[in-house]
Amino acid sequence: MSASDRTPPEPRVPDPDDPVRPSALVLPAVDDPPLNELEPWLDRREIVDAVAVPGTATSLYLTAEGIAVTTTGIGKSDAAATVTALLAAPAIDLESAYVVSAGIAGAATTTAALGSVVVADAIVDWDRKHRWDRQGETPDIAEGKSERDRPIDLLNYRPRDYVWRLDESLVERAIAAGRDVVLREDPATREYQGRYPDAPESGPTVETGTTVCGDEFWHGPRYAREVEWLCEQYGVGPYATTQMEDAATATALERFGLLDRYLSVRAIANYDRSSPGETVEESFDGSEASLALAIDNAERVGSAIVEDLVATDPLGIGAEGTNPTS
Repeated sequence: MSASDRTPPEPRVPDPDDPVRPSALVLPAVDDPPLNELEPWLDRREIVDAVAVPGTATSLYLTAEGIAVTTTGIGKSDAAATVTALLAAPAIDLESAYVVSAGIAGAATTTAALGSVVVADAIVDWDRKHRWDRQGETPDIAEGKSERDRPIDLLNYRPRDYVWRLDESLVERAIAAGRDVVLREDPATREYQGRYPDAPESGPTVETGTTVCGDEFWHGPRYAREVEWLCEQYGVGPYATTQMEDAATATALERFGLLDRYLSVRAIANYDRSSPGETVEESFDGSEASLALAIDNAERVGSAIVEDLVATDPLGIGAEGTNPTS
């Protein structure tokens, strides 16, 4: 019987006196088609246990190797609630777990091919900024002509820069593990990618760079220039991918002192602007083929990274894992 033929067990209520101690926690965002990032994680491995954790979006599924998988939900509030619920649950012990966000993302056309996987070395919170309406104040100044006319700025009250730089050694190890993976290619995705003159002519690759997290569904080159500007102010430009959960996940882990073991692994499902002759609405989600390819490759690379971390424990956090059914 293949893994896809198995039905995950019904979730149980975990026992605080015998907490679940996973060796890794994997966090896709969504489990609803067509954005089902969770499905390949469950289909391609043996799920031996499932636990219900108050405050999480879905059950926490456990593999025979002690890897835990659950969804965060879409957006920063959902992700913060889910990750905090897991960190605070008496019956869940994440002290020895590596944490990996694994899912899809948007990207600039110059980042990489559709279906490529980007391991983030920095995370920027796009929502922490000022946005100014200059209309009426400076009607004679053309857009972009002067700094005074810039529509966004850093927060005046900024107790910290809203950027998280992830552990360099962990990122390097993840990239090395990811580049050993054979990524799936797709002719329909390559054909769609060819509509973009600035996109690579190659197939999917494994890259690294800054990921930008925000609750705003933005699309188009004007907003992409603003995103680029914000990343440059933090010294982490150019941005590679855009998504909606990882700043919240990083914040929750940081509050609990566990940010050092966190990675963001995102596959490019769409470009953040339209191709020539295409409207922003038509291009917003990419294509069905590029979405399916990104979900597939995110799991392929994410799995290789998680397996390497669990096997080698590069940070020495004691990620031995447990059999959750024992």
